[in-house]
Amino acid sequence: MLVNNHSFLKTASHILILFGLSSISIVSGLTPEIKGQTITFNHQAVAQSVSDADLRKYAQAAMEIETLRVSTLANIQSIVGNSKPSQLNCHQENSFNQLPNNARSIATNYCEQSEAIVRKHGLTNTQFNQIHQQVRQNATLKQKVQSMIGQM
Repeated sequence: MLVNNHSFLKTASHILILFGLSSISIVSGLTPEIKGQTITFNHQAVAQSVSDADLRKYAQAAMEIETLRVSTLANIQSIVGNSKPSQLNCHQENSFNQLPNNARSIATNYCEQSEAIVRKHGLTNTQFNQIHQQVRQNATLKQKVQSMIGQM
């Protein structure tokens, strides 16, 4: 019975992570791109199809980014209390201005780490953004990603 509960909890947490992706900074289909002191984002045309291999890379990166997002928000909340942001908007350069310097540093680090996670999983920011847009717009792809996450 313990194994079944563990399996259920693992699957449930994977599904919750996927749904939590809608609240991460990339919800608009963007991931951060750091160039020196500037955080920028690119809008690119969405590709017509996604390979299973790239979809798996996307799912792995998205899960890791979501885990980082939850941790980062908790760290920011420990600094600013209940006035923490509900999401981290790396694509809006001024979105961290209201944060104290130490919390702003944590948020900026999150953006940098998110970009590194995407690269670590073998995707460019543009590819990740394109796949993210497709997953948001295509129920079949979303279901495939959910299934992949459930198997991780």
